[in-house]
Amino acid sequence: MSDPSSFGIKEWTTIIAIVLGPILAVQAQKLIEAFREKKIRRQTIFKTLMSTRGERLSREHVKALNMIDIEFYGRRIFGTGYQNKREKAVTDAWKNYNAALSEKAQYGSLELWFKKCDERFTRLLYEMSQALGYGYDEVQIQRDCYRPEAHGNIESAQLAVLNGWEKIVTGKMSLPMAVTSLPGMAEAEAKPDKKVT
Repeated sequence: MSDPSSFGIKEWTTIIAIVLGPILAVQAQKLIEAFREKKIRRQTIFKTLMSTRGERLSREHVKALNMIDIEFYGRRIFGTGYQNKREKAVTDAWKNYNAALSEKAQYGSLELWFKKCDERFTRLLYEMSQALGYGYDEVQIQRDCYRPEAHGNIESAQLAVLNGWEKIVTGKMSLPMAVTSLPGMAEAEAKPDKKVT
Protein backbone atom coordinates (compact mmCIF):
# COMPACT_ATOMS: atom_id res chain seq x y z
CA MET A 1 0.00 0.00 0.00
CA SER A 2 1.30 3.41 -0.92
CA ASP A 3 2.01 6.08 1.62
CA PRO A 4 -0.63 8.87 1.32
CA SER A 5 2.06 11.48 1.85
CA SER A 6 3.69 10.38 -1.40
CA PHE A 7 0.52 10.87 -3.48
CA GLY A 8 0.68 13.45 -6.20
CA ILE A 9 -2.10 15.62 -7.64
CA LYS A 10 -3.15 12.87 -10.02
CA GLU A 11 -3.68 10.34 -7.23
CA TRP A 12 -5.58 12.81 -5.00
CA THR A 13 -7.77 13.84 -7.94
CA THR A 14 -8.60 10.19 -8.61
CA ILE A 15 -9.50 9.57 -4.94
CA ILE A 16 -11.68 12.70 -4.78
CA ALA A 17 -13.41 11.71 -8.02
CA ILE A 18 -14.08 8.20 -6.68
CA VAL A 19 -15.57 9.60 -3.46
CA LEU A 20 -17.48 12.59 -4.87
CA GLY A 21 -18.56 11.09 -8.21
CA PRO A 22 -21.53 9.07 -6.90
CA ILE A 23 -22.58 11.89 -4.56
CA LEU A 24 -22.57 14.45 -7.37
CA ALA A 25 -24.41 12.05 -9.70
CA VAL A 26 -27.18 11.56 -7.14
CA GLN A 27 -27.47 15.32 -6.57
CA ALA A 28 -27.57 15.97 -10.31
CA GLN A 29 -30.36 13.38 -10.68
CA LYS A 30 -32.32 15.05 -7.86
CA LEU A 31 -32.00 18.44 -9.58
CA ILE A 32 -33.20 17.00 -12.89
CA GLU A 33 -36.20 15.37 -11.19
CA ALA A 34 -37.07 18.57 -9.30
CA PHE A 35 -36.91 20.56 -12.54
CA ARG A 36 -39.11 18.00 -14.32
CA GLU A 37 -41.68 17.97 -11.48
CA LYS A 38 -41.84 21.76 -11.42
CA LYS A 39 -42.39 21.85 -15.18
CA ILE A 40 -45.20 19.28 -14.87
CA ARG A 41 -46.89 21.33 -12.11
CA ARG A 42 -46.66 24.48 -14.25
CA GLN A 43 -48.04 22.65 -17.29
CA THR A 44 -50.91 21.33 -15.16
CA ILE A 45 -51.83 24.87 -14.13
CA PHE A 46 -51.67 26.08 -17.72
CA LYS A 47 -53.70 23.15 -19.06
CA THR A 48 -56.33 23.64 -16.34
CA LEU A 49 -56.66 27.35 -17.13
CA MET A 50 -56.84 26.67 -20.86
CA SER A 51 -59.46 23.94 -20.47
CA THR A 52 -61.59 26.00 -18.05
CA ARG A 53 -61.22 29.41 -19.72
CA GLY A 54 -64.89 29.22 -20.66
CA GLU A 55 -65.84 28.32 -17.05
CA ARG A 56 -64.05 30.86 -14.94
CA LEU A 57 -66.23 30.23 -11.91
CA SER A 58 -65.27 26.55 -11.67
CA ARG A 59 -63.28 25.45 -8.62
CA GLU A 60 -60.52 23.96 -10.78
CA HIS A 61 -60.06 27.28 -12.55
CA VAL A 62 -59.83 29.26 -9.32
CA LYS A 63 -57.44 26.73 -7.74
CA ALA A 64 -55.16 26.90 -10.77
CA LEU A 65 -55.11 30.72 -10.62
CA ASN A 66 -54.19 30.63 -6.94
CA MET A 67 -51.26 28.27 -7.63
CA ILE A 68 -49.57 30.66 -10.08
CA ASP A 69 -47.71 32.62 -7.38
CA ILE A 70 -46.32 29.41 -5.92
CA GLU A 71 -45.29 27.60 -9.08
CA PHE A 72 -43.94 30.61 -10.99
CA TYR A 73 -42.24 32.15 -7.95
CA GLY A 74 -38.81 31.26 -9.22
CA ARG A 75 -35.94 30.02 -7.10
CA ARG A 76 -34.52 30.94 -3.75
CA ILE A 77 -30.82 31.63 -3.91
CA PHE A 78 -29.18 32.30 -0.53
CA GLY A 79 -32.58 33.19 0.96
CA THR A 80 -33.52 35.63 -1.80
CA GLY A 81 -36.20 34.98 -4.39
CA TYR A 82 -35.07 35.10 -7.99
CA GLN A 83 -37.32 34.99 -11.03
CA ASN A 84 -36.21 34.79 -14.60
CA LYS A 85 -37.74 37.11 -17.18
CA ARG A 86 -40.52 34.70 -18.21
CA GLU A 87 -41.51 33.78 -14.65
CA LYS A 88 -41.75 37.48 -13.79
CA ALA A 89 -43.90 38.11 -16.87
CA VAL A 90 -46.31 35.38 -15.70
CA THR A 91 -46.59 36.63 -12.11
CA ASP A 92 -46.96 40.25 -13.30
CA ALA A 93 -49.74 39.21 -15.71
CA TRP A 94 -51.45 37.34 -12.86
CA LYS A 95 -51.23 40.40 -10.59
CA ASN A 96 -52.77 42.57 -13.31
CA TYR A 97 -55.57 40.09 -13.94
CA ASN A 98 -56.24 39.65 -10.22
CA ALA A 99 -56.39 43.42 -9.80
CA ALA A 100 -58.87 43.71 -12.69
CA LEU A 101 -61.12 41.11 -11.06
CA SER A 102 -61.55 43.36 -8.02
CA GLU A 103 -61.93 46.65 -9.94
CA LYS A 104 -65.54 46.14 -11.07
CA ALA A 105 -66.74 49.36 -9.44
CA GLN A 106 -64.22 51.44 -11.43
CA TYR A 107 -65.90 50.66 -14.74
CA GLY A 108 -69.09 52.27 -15.96
CA SER A 109 -70.62 49.01 -17.09
CA LEU A 110 -70.22 45.29 -16.62
CA GLU A 111 -69.46 44.97 -20.33
CA LEU A 112 -66.35 47.19 -20.01
CA TRP A 113 -65.24 45.31 -16.89
CA PHE A 114 -65.68 41.93 -18.59
CA LYS A 115 -63.70 43.18 -21.58
CA LYS A 116 -60.80 44.36 -19.39
CA CYS A 117 -60.79 41.07 -17.44
CA ASP A 118 -60.79 39.09 -20.71
CA GLU A 119 -57.84 41.10 -22.03
CA ARG A 120 -55.81 40.56 -18.88
CA PHE A 121 -56.73 36.88 -18.62
CA THR A 122 -55.69 36.34 -22.24
CA ARG A 123 -52.40 38.10 -21.51
CA LEU A 124 -51.84 35.81 -18.52
CA LEU A 125 -52.38 32.68 -20.62
CA TYR A 126 -50.12 34.08 -23.32
CA GLU A 127 -47.27 34.73 -20.85
CA MET A 128 -47.69 31.26 -19.37
CA SER A 129 -47.60 29.70 -22.84
CA GLN A 130 -44.36 31.55 -23.60
CA ALA A 131 -42.79 30.50 -20.29
CA LEU A 132 -43.68 26.86 -20.98
CA GLY A 133 -42.53 26.86 -24.60
CA TYR A 134 -45.92 26.68 -26.31
CA GLY A 135 -46.38 28.61 -29.55
CA TYR A 136 -49.77 30.20 -28.85
CA ASP A 137 -50.51 33.81 -29.66
CA GLU A 138 -53.05 36.00 -27.85
CA VAL A 139 -55.59 35.91 -30.68
CA GLN A 140 -55.53 32.10 -30.75
CA ILE A 141 -55.94 31.87 -26.97
CA GLN A 142 -58.89 34.24 -26.97
CA ARG A 143 -60.61 32.94 -30.10
CA ASP A 144 -60.19 29.17 -29.87
CA CYS A 145 -62.40 28.51 -26.89
CA TYR A 146 -65.61 26.50 -27.11
CA ARG A 147 -68.31 27.20 -24.56
CA PRO A 148 -71.87 26.08 -25.17
CA GLU A 149 -74.49 28.76 -24.58
CA ALA A 150 -76.30 26.37 -22.24
CA HIS A 151 -73.34 26.45 -19.82
CA GLY A 152 -73.65 30.22 -19.57
CA ASN A 153 -77.40 29.94 -19.03
CA ILE A 154 -76.90 27.37 -16.26
CA GLU A 155 -74.28 29.54 -14.53
CA SER A 156 -76.58 32.59 -14.76
CA ALA A 157 -79.51 30.63 -13.31
CA GLN A 158 -77.36 29.25 -10.48
CA LEU A 159 -76.08 32.72 -9.71
CA ALA A 160 -79.62 34.14 -9.68
CA VAL A 161 -80.76 31.41 -7.26
CA LEU A 162 -77.75 31.96 -4.97
CA ASN A 163 -78.27 35.74 -5.01
CA GLY A 164 -81.96 35.27 -4.18
CA TRP A 165 -81.20 32.94 -1.26
CA GLU A 166 -78.52 35.31 -0.01
CA LYS A 167 -81.04 38.19 0.05
CA ILE A 168 -83.58 36.06 1.90
CA VAL A 169 -81.05 34.84 4.48
CA THR A 170 -79.70 38.35 5.14
CA GLY A 171 -83.22 39.80 5.42
CA LYS A 172 -82.96 42.05 2.36
CA MET A 173 -85.86 40.21 0.76
CA SER A 174 -88.72 38.10 2.07
CA LEU A 175 -89.75 34.74 0.75
CA PRO A 176 -92.83 35.25 -1.44
CA MET A 177 -95.77 33.14 -0.34
CA ALA A 178 -99.22 32.46 -1.73
CA VAL A 179 -101.93 30.96 0.50
CA THR A 180 -103.77 28.25 -1.38
CA SER A 181 -105.78 26.82 1.49
CA LEU A 182 -106.49 27.31 5.17
CA PRO A 183 -107.90 24.84 7.68
CA GLY A 184 -111.67 24.78 7.18
CA MET A 185 -111.47 26.51 3.78
CA ALA A 186 -112.61 23.37 1.93
CA GLU A 187 -115.72 23.15 4.16
CA ALA A 188 -116.54 26.81 3.53
CA GLU A 189 -116.32 26.33 -0.21
CA ALA A 190 -118.58 23.29 -0.03
CA LYS A 191 -121.19 25.12 2.07
CA PRO A 192 -121.16 28.78 1.03
CA ASP A 193 -123.94 29.77 3.45
CA LYS A 194 -121.96 28.61 6.48
CA LYS A 195 -119.28 30.95 7.86
CA VAL A 196 -115.94 29.54 8.92
CA THR A 197 -114.83 30.74 12.33
